[in-house]
Amino acid sequence: MAKLWLLNFVGNAAALAAWYLWLLVPDAHGWQVAASVLGALCIVVLVVWLRAGTFAYFRLAEYRDSGAVWRAFRHSLRHLVALALWAIVLAAVLGFVIWLRTYPPQFGVWLWQKLPQSLRFASARQLTQYANCLLWLLMLGAVAKWLPIATTIAVTGFGKQALRSWRALKRPMYWVWFCVLAFVGAYIPYKLVWWIPNLSDLYKQAWSMGLRFFTAYVLLITAWIALVWMVGVHTEREDVTTDLHG
Repeated sequence: MAKLWLLNFVGNAAALAAWYLWLLVPDAHGWQVAASVLGALCIVVLVVWLRAGTFAYFRLAEYRDSGAVWRAFRHSLRHLVALALWAIVLAAVLGFVIWLRTYPPQFGVWLWQKLPQSLRFASARQLTQYANCLLWLLMLGAVAKWLPIATTIAVTGFGKQALRSWRALKRPMYWVWFCVLAFVGAYIPYKLVWWIPNLSDLYKQAWSMGLRFFTAYVLLITAWIALVWMVGVHTEREDVTTDLHG
């Protein structure tokens, strides 16, 4: 577990640094464009492999129980393309919802105007906030539904077993843990990053920003590992249930 946490801690930071350096690559010549494309492809492949190996490790008890991190990553190599395709589906859904987030102000005003006076339970601004919250919930729901299949694809690729993974969504504890870990791994880091303490000089402000960003990153990685662990365990139980009833 410590190895996998450290691998994700270092690997994700390295991917962010590599992506930032990739943005600085010049594109004045053809060979520079080719190098830029190759660099982007390498970064994407390594990021997908990091996800696939992590998913595979927590998806199968034989890897978790023996601490076989390298075996899980080696096994997941054959399913990188399938996982990348499934990731594109999630990206498309999230992109669509993010696009919808440009419309809540208009929707709030429109709905407030259309509602009869007796049914106006909130102001136009409050309706806009409710619409924004609903879209955030839709994004979280999309991730929650994406993860069980993703963990299975990392092990078996596409197939009936991947579709059976959605049975984990019927378990109430799945949603309880997902909400708790999403709160710890997303909401708290967001608040830490955007919190601006009232400090007297620039030196203290710099140290505060560094510590807040580091703490937020640690929380994010820890919650991510716990989330994938939870999803993998719940999804694997559906395999056992299917075997018992099959």
